[in-house]
Amino acid sequence: MTMTAPNQKDGPQTITMSLKEGFMRTDVPTKQGTMSAIFDIKNHRMILLMPQQRMYMERDMPQPTPPPASSNPTGGMPSGYSFQDTGVTETILGYNCKKFLTTSPKGSAQIWVTDQLGSFFGLYHGGSPGRRQEAPQAWESALSGKNFFPLRVVSNDGKGTFRMDVTSVNKQDLPDSTFSAPAGWTKFDLGSIFGGALQGGFGRSGGSN
Repeated sequence: MTMTAPNQKDGPQTITMSLKEGFMRTDVPTKQGTMSAIFDIKNHRMILLMPQQRMYMERDMPQPTPPPASSNPTGGMPSGYSFQDTGVTETILGYNCKKFLTTSPKGSAQIWVTDQLGSFFGLYHGGSPGRRQEAPQAWESALSGKNFFPLRVVSNDGKGTFRMDVTSVNKQDLPDSTFSAPAGWTKFDLGSIFGGALQGGFGRSGGSN
C-alpha cells in the first residue's frame, strides 16, 4: 500500500503488510533501512525489529481507542461519531468494496472496505525506542472489531488530507518465521539497560480519538 499524509516531504510512503491468522507484520522502507513491526494479535504483543543492530524489542501491543461510550440507552454511536454505509460500491483490485463515511469531532473519512480479506488491525504508529506511540486515527477505531479491510482511505482532520491506497494483493503461504524475530538476533531489553527508568515512557498514546 501507499500512504500520503500532511507535511510528508518525501512523497507517498510505501508499506508492505503481511497477514496470517492471528498475526500481522508491516515493513516500511526508510532512509535508515527497513522498519518492521510484528503484531501477535492473540497475545496482544508486538515485536519491533532493528536490522541495523540485529536486535529486536518486545512490548505490549497498543489497542485501538474506541469512540466514547454512548449515553443513549438504546445504543448507537455517541454524538459527533458515525459509521455510515453510503450505499456506493466499487471494485478495487478485483474486490467488491463498500464505501463508508466516518465522522468524529476531529474530522471525517471516506473508507472503501471489503469483507474478503479478513479484519483490519490498524496501522503501525511508531513506538520505536525513544519514540512515543501515536494515537490511531478515528477511522481505524471505527473499523475495530469489524470483518472489514480497507483498500482505500481518504480522511481529513482539518490539518490536511491523509490517503491510503492498497496497490496490490498477493495471496501466498507465509512461513511462521515471517512473524517472529530472526534466529540469532539479540533481544533489546530496556529494563536491563536502563533499570526500567525509561520503559514506562515508551509506547504511551499521544492522545485519544
